[in-house]
Amino acid sequence: MNTKNINFYKIMKYPVPSQNIIFEFQEKLNTKNNTNKNVSKKYKLNNNFSRETKNKFMDKFITKINKNWSLYKSLPFVEEIYLCNSITFNALKRDSDIDLFIIAKKWHIRRARLFSAILFKLKWLKRSIRNKKQKFCLSFYITQDNKNLYPIMIDKTDIYLSYRLAHLTPLYRQNNTKHSKDHNIYQNNKRLKSLMPNHPQEHCINIWNKLFTWKTKTKKRLEFWFWWIIWYLIELIIKTIRIPILLHKIKKLWPKWKAIIISDKILKFHDDIRKQIQLLYEISKKN
Repeated sequence: MNTKNINFYKIMKYPVPSQNIIFEFQEKLNTKNNTNKNVSKKYKLNNNFSRETKNKFMDKFITKINKNWSLYKSLPFVEEIYLCNSITFNALKRDSDIDLFIIAKKWHIRRARLFSAILFKLKWLKRSIRNKKQKFCLSFYITQDNKNLYPIMIDKTDIYLSYRLAHLTPLYRQNNTKHSKDHNIYQNNKRLKSLMPNHPQEHCINIWNKLFTWKTKTKKRLEFWFWWIIWYLIELIIKTIRIPILLHKIKKLWPKWKAIIISDKILKFHDDIRKQIQLLYEISKKN
């Protein structure tokens, strides 16, 4: 095992967590003679980061997140919700948004996205292009039978995806099945163990948020009303109307949105910077 590697945090300008030994990355990448100056300039390395200090905006964000507990419990066809990205890396800025990673029931991913978008919108909490400050970004959905995400890796050692998975922080579980392997996103991604040998295959980042469980009457009623024949019609309508719109947007914004995934098991809408991060990681190793 090589020495501790904190280059990923430097590249992303994220503070290294106090549990940095857990997030040690096994260096098996092949060194490439690719020094893309444009990428390096855009993601300039930053050595002025904190290792232990709590982000000064964290308390305000966590207060807002915990305040909306009833919303998470009311989202129909949603099994689990995780916080991810800047907040779980302790790298919040004043105008940061709140990224959610959502796990939907099998065969219900489009309805889960539709209702979550509607309910967050009604509460004025959904992020928009013009307003993202402390708003929720709903850009990544998977189904409960598709928790192993390594088939969508860009190569054998996708450092960005690995660290993102390792930093997922649970916000909501419909049932409190914390110790069940079937409901553990970390254990369902076994390659985390090979890439990060010290990772315990369970949640190990603390950002001081609460974990909410069970569901409200609203969720029960919506799931009952939209479960069988109606749900099939809704899925069909979404596929018929929404997918062509998304494909048009993807074509218009190509190549920035080239990593968009639309399927019955994954809905991933945010732009992809994994290749840039991978390249910078390799460059930083040589310096």
